Amino acid sequence: MRRILLGTSALCALAAAGPALAQSASEPVKLGFGGYWNSSYGDLVSQSGSNKSKLRSDDINTDAVIQVKGSTKFDNGLTAGVMVQFRAENLVPSAAVSPNVTTATPDTIKKSYGYLGSDYGQIRIGDDDDARRAKALTAPIAGGGDLFGANTPDMMMSNGPGLTNTTMRKLEGDKRISRLAYYSPTIAGFSFAVSYAPGGEKGGTGEGNGPNNTPTNGVSIINQAVSGAVAYSGKFSDVSLDAYAGFSYGHRVLAATVGNSMTGRNNPSAIGTGAVVGFGPFKFGGAWEQLYDRDAPLNTATVTSGHQKRNTWDIGPEFIAGPFSVSVDWTRAILQNREVNASAYQDMISLATDYVLGPGVAVGAAVDLVHYHTNAATPINGASYTGVSLLTGIAFNF
Repeated sequence: MRRILLGTSALCALAAAGPALAQSASEPVKLGFGGYWNSSYGDLVSQSGSNKSKLRSDDINTDAVIQVKGSTKFDNGLTAGVMVQFRAENLVPSAAVSPNVTTATPDTIKKSYGYLGSDYGQIRIGDDDDARRAKALTAPIAGGGDLFGANTPDMMMSNGPGLTNTTMRKLEGDKRISRLAYYSPTIAGFSFAVSYAPGGEKGGTGEGNGPNNTPTNGVSIINQAVSGAVAYSGKFSDVSLDAYAGFSYGHRVLAATVGNSMTGRNNPSAIGTGAVVGFGPFKFGGAWEQLYDRDAPLNTATVTSGHQKRNTWDIGPEFIAGPFSVSVDWTRAILQNREVNASAYQDMISLATDYVLGPGVAVGAAVDLVHYHTNAATPINGASYTGVSLLTGIAFNF
């Protein structure tokens, strides 16, 4: 897979360098600003379970990104561009995904990649999602999921121990790490993408990012992650169909102080699929993902708890009437071996609404139910929990 991607990159580079005289009249890349700013207030009106103890019942959540991007098309037909997303909020990830894989640093850059494209597809290099996550879709959510929903929502309120339910869970320690990717053109509604990440870190400068770098933070990192996906988008009379299927696979490198030596069983993998059908003002769809892992990102109790498997699915409809939309989606995550030789599951149901006030500005509201249950007699990753929350928020896209 590496040879294919690197070979394709070399061909694109040669194509760009070839007709130098033809490019002399072309324009350089000109950058423009964009992004989004979303914020909401939520209140947990009902809770049960020990996890609510000494925790606040309401809060304000904000997710904001400033985006700088631009592209140009040369006279020879080649397109070149760059895209950088800056977080407009404070976020410090774990040391495992920092540039030197040892010291936690602020994650100011969310995405950063450059690309070359033509009629034969697009090559990307930089910090970006893998091919599976880039092509993935979910059940339709009001407002496109900018604010609320049950599947990987930006805004939610829960004091439960479970992670956010999503059918697009990351394979590595961070969603957007340094990788190469190829995106095919769309032909008769079909397209595909492949990606490769040498290490599990984001945009480093080379220091500490050697191949098969053994972590010093006492956990593990994912090297040589490969991902692929196929997608379809089409319309048949008044019926639309969007669908995808994809996979991801990585090679886990364990620190000397952790568990057993490297084996194939320790290597994480994920598969996912989903589809959405539309007819008039209605949409209906769902998605499913299976993530197989040894520890991260499932918050394992101990190495002896065994290998973990996470099955997550969602399903639901959406109704759209002009600037107004409403959706109901239900997700369930089944967490095998989340505890020591014990499992758990988490349900999340979200009734979400969205109303577009004007270009780029929308308001929304939601009612969310989160229910987490474990069959462990003495759980160390959190006891059973149920919470109901009311949320309202505003979303800006610019």
